[in-house]
Amino acid sequence: MAQGTQAFLAKAGASALALLLLSGCSLSQEESPREQDRVTFKVTGTDGRLLDNVNETLSALPAIPARRARSFTREIRDKTALALRALGYYHPGIEITVPERDSFSREVEVQIDPGKPLYIREAHLEILGEGAGYASFRRLLERSGIKPYAVLDHGAYEKLKADLRANAMALGFFDAKLLYSRIMVYDDQNRADIALVLDTGKRYSFGALIADAQTQELLEPAQSLFTLNRGTPFSSKALNDFQSSMSQTGFYRSVDVQPRTDKLANREVPLELHLERKSKNLMRLGAGYSTDERFRVLAEWDKPLLNRYGHSLSTYARISAIKRNAEVIYKIPRKDPNLDYYYVRLAQLHTDFNDTLSDLSHASFHYVQNHTGKWRRDWSLRAEYEDYTQGSDSGTAVNLMPGIQLSRRESSGGQDPHFGYSVSGDFSGGTRAFSDYDFFRAVLSFRGVLSPTENTRFIFRLTQGITAGRDAAKVPPSLRFFAGGDRSVRGFGYMSKAPRNSGGLNGGKYLSLGSAEFQFPVGIENSRGAVFLDAGKAYSKTETGDMLWGPGIGYRYVSGYGTVSVDLACGISDDDTSFKLHFAFGPEF
Repeated sequence: MAQGTQAFLAKAGASALALLLLSGCSLSQEESPREQDRVTFKVTGTDGRLLDNVNETLSALPAIPARRARSFTREIRDKTALALRALGYYHPGIEITVPERDSFSREVEVQIDPGKPLYIREAHLEILGEGAGYASFRRLLERSGIKPYAVLDHGAYEKLKADLRANAMALGFFDAKLLYSRIMVYDDQNRADIALVLDTGKRYSFGALIADAQTQELLEPAQSLFTLNRGTPFSSKALNDFQSSMSQTGFYRSVDVQPRTDKLANREVPLELHLERKSKNLMRLGAGYSTDERFRVLAEWDKPLLNRYGHSLSTYARISAIKRNAEVIYKIPRKDPNLDYYYVRLAQLHTDFNDTLSDLSHASFHYVQNHTGKWRRDWSLRAEYEDYTQGSDSGTAVNLMPGIQLSRRESSGGQDPHFGYSVSGDFSGGTRAFSDYDFFRAVLSFRGVLSPTENTRFIFRLTQGITAGRDAAKVPPSLRFFAGGDRSVRGFGYMSKAPRNSGGLNGGKYLSLGSAEFQFPVGIENSRGAVFLDAGKAYSKTETGDMLWGPGIGYRYVSGYGTVSVDLACGISDDDTSFKLHFAFGPEF
């Protein structure tokens, strides 16, 4: 070992012994001082990571009474030196100034001159074994910052060792070991050499599946999700993806899959799987209130797993002052119960508000295709019968409508994402060959969230709807456009603004909506204030139609179940000005 290294280790050993004796003395001879008698530290002469590391180290010291601060001067100096040394500064100048006994000050000043840092002269970092060709190991080496002419950082060195071990375990290199790991410090030359060699050995594969009879039976409806077949290279990510996919099916109350590293054999890792089925019947009753629908009650009854093929059934009913609807959905997996499946939907909807009276019967067959690409595709064939009165317009309509819904969503996750966006398009149409009307209908929506700071949000949305074709003005109310409400233009009643006829609201062929909202902290935990501006209109001729404006203020309480929103908006139009108080609960994005 180099002479400089021996001197450094001797100094370090002596310093560690002295620190241990001083710490023991301080803990045994001095009771913890009262909060007002404890010293605080003011560190000057440095900044950035050096300052943060020194402050963190000094804050970890046992509480020091101001009247005995002078006795701890050496301990404070040694701890400061160790904090600087960890980041490559081996020759600092440190001056400690403690308060006088008769002073009211409790501040200890630590003046630092970091001196010149110690640089890396040579850095030999190498991966041996089968893992040598893996990009993940190369990225860890490149991102470590350990290279010639870089300042020595002991923390980065220790982190690299930990990251290499963790990556090896995650990829199934269970025999990986560090063949060589050393920092050679030449104190007198202000230089250091680093050598780190990891031998990954050979990669293990997934082995036999260990599961009881009940789990084997429960796995059958989701068998297509099991990709951890024997002989497949081991991967912690593959394990996590499998567990997440199984949970998303809605079939299981719990999914527990564990690699049995205590039973390694023939370079295989057996997997132990345990599945617990959800209840055969799930029921939920609820009540709520919103300014759009006022008081409402709902009931749900689900059967998440009907048979070994993975079929499921869900029913839903909701009653409010203006709407009564019920629906049944029967889901049939094709290849993937999460991403590739069919479902049949039957629904009945009664609507009675504003100038709309409608009874709608709906039946549709859907194919959801989401196993390729990032877009969710919901192909459908919908049949609807509607008996309606809309203002002075009334009649019945039978429409057979092929359609597709496209959607894509990206976000930082959770109920309160920092950033993200969602895009969707709903396209449908009918022809007189099979329907009462000839039309094409499209609704395009975009919604986004940005976070200028940790506790602020900028939320914006755009919606454009259009109904075209020779019968676009004759379609039933469920296919027309109306503006106003919580998710439209705040400050106006729910779906209360649209072109009118002699009997009242008639609905529009087009819909244009936009909203911008800024949320900011208000000093209450999990709470934000909001200012917003909504704008939009429902119209039938592109050159006419009053623009609606909805400026306002609001309050948001972010809980683990969703966001509680309270908004006071002023509805401004060419006809009148109104104020509305809006309440809502649910995800904001």
